[in-house]
Amino acid sequence: MDKLKKIIKYNKQMMLFIGIIVISGIITGSLFTVLLSTSDKGMVMESIKKFTNNITHNTYNYVDSLKNIFFPNIITTLFIWILGISIIGLIVVIIILFYKAFILGFTISSLILTYNLKGLVIAFVYIFPPLILNILVFMYLSTYSIKLSIILIKSIIGKKSLNFKSFMNNYLKVLIISLIVIIISSLYEIFINPYILKSIINLLI
Repeated sequence: MDKLKKIIKYNKQMMLFIGIIVISGIITGSLFTVLLSTSDKGMVMESIKKFTNNITHNTYNYVDSLKNIFFPNIITTLFIWILGISIIGLIVVIIILFYKAFILGFTISSLILTYNLKGLVIAFVYIFPPLILNILVFMYLSTYSIKLSIILIKSIIGKKSLNFKSFMNNYLKVLIISLIVIIISSLYEIFINPYILKSIINLLI
């Protein structure tokens, strides 16, 4: 706990910045459904109903889920990590993080749009804990990725020497932790969440 407190204190400003990006993305994604045309809203609702029908009728495709959820999450995690050791990584990581938060907000609002208050319950079951863990991992990884990018930029501008090996050892630990959590949350979302959702959907709809 002491070590965790030191990490939070040391990265307080960066975590606040990351938090603002995520909250902005979630709010923007949530409000985006309001701006959609009637036909686009109909397409979104049809897509949501197709998803819930696949779960309730046991036609949920696990292979497609591995392609669309598991591997993209792994690739995104690795990509954010790699961007941390590049100068251009700062902007790209912010965009990725905002996009992930936007999708989360859009997912919640789409379920509410389709099923009203019942959709709020379904959304909670759907996002908790896998999608919440995912966004927390991306926030955690982005904090270190952006921080390392800034350190590299300052080092180049100031022409200062940098103990790159020490930074990389810590940065590698961050990647390992992130990958472990992402793998667990992704597998939970693919193989366990559908069964829980099926029970909730059958109960509410």
